[in-house]
Amino acid sequence: MTTALPVPAAPRNDARPLSLLPALSPAAAKALDTTPEEIIARWIASVSSDAQRAYRRALATFTAWAMPDATDPHAGLRLLCEAGAGGAHELLAAWRNHLLQSLATGTVATQVSAIASLLRCCRRAGLIAFGIEGIAPHRERVQDRRGPRRADVERLLAHVDELAAQGDKRAVRDAALLRCLYCCAMRRGEVAGLRLEDVHLDAPDGATVSPRRKGARTRQPLPVSERTAVAIAAWLAVRGSEPGALFHRLDRQGQRDHLTGEAIRHLLAVRAKEARIKAPCRPHGLRHSSATELSRRGSLDELMALGGWRSLSAASAYLDKRDENRRRALALVDL
Repeated sequence: MTTALPVPAAPRNDARPLSLLPALSPAAAKALDTTPEEIIARWIASVSSDAQRAYRRALATFTAWAMPDATDPHAGLRLLCEAGAGGAHELLAAWRNHLLQSLATGTVATQVSAIASLLRCCRRAGLIAFGIEGIAPHRERVQDRRGPRRADVERLLAHVDELAAQGDKRAVRDAALLRCLYCCAMRRGEVAGLRLEDVHLDAPDGATVSPRRKGARTRQPLPVSERTAVAIAAWLAVRGSEPGALFHRLDRQGQRDHLTGEAIRHLLAVRAKEARIKAPCRPHGLRHSSATELSRRGSLDELMALGGWRSLSAASAYLDKRDENRRRALALVDL
């Protein structure tokens, strides 16, 4: 993403001209010579590659809506900066309402929030003196993301383990992969991105893997359960020690292509059908099921640690609310 933004910098409001101050150190002089474009470039470089793609996509979408003839996607950002607080707010509100006509609320909220973040960066760089707040629509859950019940997950893993014991290489791989999704509550993108060098089964404090977690720039060790470690070890014995993707396709000899998120979704659906599980089985649903099971048997601290959530509101979105829980609650308070 090109970071140069040809927008005039805001004038200085120093109480005293810089020329009248004592001589500055080289480091201080270099800091004062930093241009707004450099500030924005540093900020963009500090976020993850996924976030950079999200900013680039949102900016291109807004520019195409606001300025159909523009060839530079940054023209939309310059327009917002020059429109002022009121104009920028009205532009983003109109764009948000336009997107809501064809896109899900969560998708619209992501794109609008990305533009608001870019404007906050412009404000920090001194290009504008305003920010946009409260413009993103409220996210509403529009689909059922509940996962299978514990009994269904047990049947699923028992089926895959049985095939693995019979020498099915794909089943050996899938047994480890599915335990990463459920037993360790990992996201499918985190599982798909694992490499051989990310696996540390002999770590001093217990086996770990090092995925690139959502919103993080670097990989951090993540403890895994004992049975997950055993399943990964069994898969490594089949996979071999060649560097590359931990979980890869087996129909391409000599290649270590990472399984994509869609491939993981498909293999889970196939394994669930083989195990005759009628409930929907999706990768993120296994994360939901894991959190729901732990909420019933563990502590709040353990729940937050399992999913890597920083707030209770974020964790609560993963607790499947089943009708039978409400019926029991109603029975307790009924008169």
